[in-house]
Amino acid sequence: MKFSFGSKDQIEQNLTITVADKSVEDRVQSELNSAMKSSKIKGFRKGKAPMEVVKKMYEPEIRQDVINDLVTKEFYKLVEKNDLKPVGRPNLTPEKMDKGKDIVFKASFEIYPEIKVSNLKRLNYKKTICSITDADVDKTLETIRKRTCSWEIKDGPSEEGDQVKIDFIGKINGEEFEGGNAKDFIVEIGSKSMIEGFEDGLVGLTKEEKTVLALNFPKDYGKTDLASKEVEFEIEVKEILKAKLPDLNEDLFKSTGIEVKTLQDFKKEIKVKLNEDLDNLIKNKSKNSLFDSLVESNPFKVPSAMIDSEVENLRINAARRVGMDPKDLKEDLFPRESFLDEAEKRVGIGILLNKIIEDKELKADSDKVKKIIKERASMFKEPDQVVNWYYSNEEQLKNVESIALEEQVIDILMLEATPQEEELTYEECVNNI
Repeated sequence: MKFSFGSKDQIEQNLTITVADKSVEDRVQSELNSAMKSSKIKGFRKGKAPMEVVKKMYEPEIRQDVINDLVTKEFYKLVEKNDLKPVGRPNLTPEKMDKGKDIVFKASFEIYPEIKVSNLKRLNYKKTICSITDADVDKTLETIRKRTCSWEIKDGPSEEGDQVKIDFIGKINGEEFEGGNAKDFIVEIGSKSMIEGFEDGLVGLTKEEKTVLALNFPKDYGKTDLASKEVEFEIEVKEILKAKLPDLNEDLFKSTGIEVKTLQDFKKEIKVKLNEDLDNLIKNKSKNSLFDSLVESNPFKVPSAMIDSEVENLRINAARRVGMDPKDLKEDLFPRESFLDEAEKRVGIGILLNKIIEDKELKADSDKVKKIIKERASMFKEPDQVVNWYYSNEEQLKNVESIALEEQVIDILMLEATPQEEELTYEECVNNI
């Protein structure tokens, strides 16, 4: 067999494979002999059909299988011999398939990029300076009360924060569309759960009042067939509900899982929790900023096969977040195009981090692994059992080790990189992560 391929510094590779006619014919004949012995052909006893009959029935399929098998096996032998790391499956295209002559195939494929990570001292990242104020605690208290409120029927016009029970019919160009109608549908004004303008259009309405809202679906709407289209919603108000906030007492405190008796102690616990959350937010913000700088300083082409695989992972995760079975995932609900940039970024970061781990010969730090496992186990009633489960489960332990390794790389990069401090309020920090 003869081979030719491109330079190893190219992601896209084109490989020409020439398979000797004798190799194919010998293998085809061997397979036909086996088929003749085991075949059950009408009019003949098992294994007694003449070779000409067996050939007529089975040779085309056997020949194709033999060629595919020979070419595929030799392809992987070749890439291994030349220390190439193919990504995804090769696209095998026949170029010459004349019987009695050598067969020529072209294999188009991508390889894992060979990169060098440099410019680490030129990296920078955002270091957020933020603290929790009493006003932040008070605002969180109100959020907790709203989340645990009850609802009572209200007379008079609707306003921000009210729930409105409605029937609505959506029409595009005067025609109703799938999913555009609902009865006894509850919308909380100000929740931003509906398309822009819908909730604002419900402000000031009273029970049994009817209205028509002329709106537009956003460009990035989940259902691509509706994106950017003009739509009219015919709405009838069935009921208006006003929130009744609970008192700040021990019952409310317990409902949040915090065992305290006084409002002062409750506020202290909230502040502790907010600080924990803030630390994680700032850490993630710094990490993402650092990764952006790393990618920008070390550009390279990411294999499309790896991007495609990550796009599919992101689509599946998006479906699961809305309670959808990934088996029911349709292209128009979560179009691939909307995940391409994020997928390319994620894959690129992963390749860069793996290269740094390889260059610095890093191994997962056992103390970091233990810390991560203990933090996860602390959320369960029997933490010791959870810890033992992690250490006895090879797959889960490897997952934690990967997280620990990423943290180790981040620690190394932050020592090299230059922090750029920015001072934000808690609300700005939360909204800009």
